[in-house]
Amino acid sequence: MGLVAVALFGYAVSHRHGVGRPPDEPPAIDVAARDGPRLGSGPRLSGRVGLGPPGLRLLVDRAEPRVVDVHTLAVTPVPGLQLPPGQPARVVQLGRGRLAAVAPLYGRHGGTYLVRPGRPPKLLRGVGMVVPGRDGTLVVAVSRLGASTVTGFDAAHRVRWQWSRRGTVDPLRDTPAGLVVASYRTATVAYPQLQVVDRRTGTVRRRLGEARRALAVDDRSVAWLPARCGLDCPLVRTELAVGTTRGYRLPERRVPAAAAFAPDGRHLALSFPGVPVSTRPWAKPGFVAVLDVRTGALTRVAGLSTPASQHVDVTWSADGRWLVLGVSWPEQELIALWRPNSRLVIVPLALPGGPATARLTALY
Repeated sequence: MGLVAVALFGYAVSHRHGVGRPPDEPPAIDVAARDGPRLGSGPRLSGRVGLGPPGLRLLVDRAEPRVVDVHTLAVTPVPGLQLPPGQPARVVQLGRGRLAAVAPLYGRHGGTYLVRPGRPPKLLRGVGMVVPGRDGTLVVAVSRLGASTVTGFDAAHRVRWQWSRRGTVDPLRDTPAGLVVASYRTATVAYPQLQVVDRRTGTVRRRLGEARRALAVDDRSVAWLPARCGLDCPLVRTELAVGTTRGYRLPERRVPAAAAFAPDGRHLALSFPGVPVSTRPWAKPGFVAVLDVRTGALTRVAGLSTPASQHVDVTWSADGRWLVLGVSWPEQELIALWRPNSRLVIVPLALPGGPATARLTALY
């Protein structure tokens, strides 16, 4: 347990282009910031170095989209998307093998573009948000001049349907119950109303409540924090089809910065940032915990902590067996894997990046 980050990073950089299978019992490792384990100096990971399961591939986007195979350690560009090196973009999955990206391009023809394999980039005149549509469309919301237009594009970029509304509409997920959106009435409204709307017409089917933040949405429910509830803010989970709501008290009056539902919807991973001294009488490290939505039981991920104001990115493998953690240092990011009653598996691969520069999504 005495190794520090520089040792792991040196191993990762020297082996990132081809690593043999690690020994049956890989060594335990304690990864801390180079200048020591003080809170605020960097994240800490305690676990074993090893490869992930075969077939688990992660889409890493925002700063520079790429695909990471945690079993072979291959790092490759996103297939089919002709993005310049270093180009930031948000990539969404439209189904198996189908991807699209929203990318800000600069220069004489600058703007926000929708990029799809085999199609010329399409200029979005305004801030664009994109989610996959259940009816085979790509749902794109563009906000401009105090109003939002939500469009369903087919595979050939043709408009299948379209509707507009005053204010800002951010689509979160297209579900069997309808399109879940965060709707801001005006640009000065601080908190959105979460709604389930008809994807083709924008007609409101269900109003869920005013949210401080929507944390995670799957096909069954949405996890969110209510607006104006102070430090002791409960986590709320609302079933989309029937509107049934349940609240969960959070540990230590902490507020999660990110969350992800497991594929079966029964567990919710919550990522809590570290608390700086300036906001509390004492500093507290950040952590990740998994909530059982049926019982309310919360299980902390052992061997992980983050410094003040920093949290871990969380996602799940497609089969739900592994929780995937993206842990950032100032200029690099590590990937760790967790499952109940097991030590963290630290993947021996250092990716370029840093806090808030990468987002992990499991490819299927």
